Amino acid sequence: MEGLVSIIIPAYNAEKYITDTINSVIAQTYKNWEIIIVNDGSTDNTEKVIRQGFTDERIKYYYQKNAGVSFARNFGMTKSEGEFIAFLDADDGWEPTNLEKKVSVFNGRRDVDWVFSDMYNADDNLKKTGIAPIGTDDDILRKILLWQGEVVPGPCSNIIIRRKCYTEGICFDENLSTAADQDLCIQLAFKYKGKRIAEPLFIYRILPGSMSRSLFKMEKDHIYVYKKAAKNSMFYSWAFKRECFANLYMNLGGSWWVNGKNKFKGAYFGIRAFISYPPCILKIIKKLYK
Repeated sequence: MEGLVSIIIPAYNAEKYITDTINSVIAQTYKNWEIIIVNDGSTDNTEKVIRQGFTDERIKYYYQKNAGVSFARNFGMTKSEGEFIAFLDADDGWEPTNLEKKVSVFNGRRDVDWVFSDMYNADDNLKKTGIAPIGTDDDILRKILLWQGEVVPGPCSNIIIRRKCYTEGICFDENLSTAADQDLCIQLAFKYKGKRIAEPLFIYRILPGSMSRSLFKMEKDHIYVYKKAAKNSMFYSWAFKRECFANLYMNLGGSWWVNGKNKFKGAYFGIRAFISYPPCILKIIKKLYK
């Protein structure tokens, strides 16, 4: 048998979408998998949909009181048995060859410990609306910390890791929700070699009002992630750290200015960016007059 892949699916009030998600796993050309669904205290019919809709013995179901998506993913990993561990959110989907192509990278490259691909964006009905910005596996840690555009697209439904990453301490930070995927990628890139497949193999459903659109959570989580990275000495130099924090503040400021319609918060983070790394003023000027 090829290596077992454990697929962790955290689910919270996912009755509308989780059938599509599970079916996308069942349709995989790679058949040696197990699904571990962790119902994170749903108040809708998520459990009923799962129990009545699926009888495949490879699908394992657990319920926990609501504790957050990171806790649910970590709990799922404790129940996993696979040589590889994959993550899939309850409203996303995979292309049929997703597992086959990602596991083949592991089989051919012993130096690679985590794999990701490009991705499709999709609407509420999981209808593809286009390919997301292309990622990269060139100097992943540096580019994530510099916030240089998309590096690992849609990580939590994209990444497959070798089990050793988990046994050696990689897990989701339970203080985080919105930025948990970014933090996971930073952890992985700091310790292990990642490999990108230059093909969209999973489908990211964009939902209005989703967790990732909460600016207050986004601000709190991403600042926490960068302070944690600094505490763990993940920045190459003092100057590099200042530039990274400036880019973080510029992204937060832009989000508040454009999406949050809050010019005060936007300006506040623009000022913080300038204080952190004065040359960033050139980027701010370009954005203002773009």
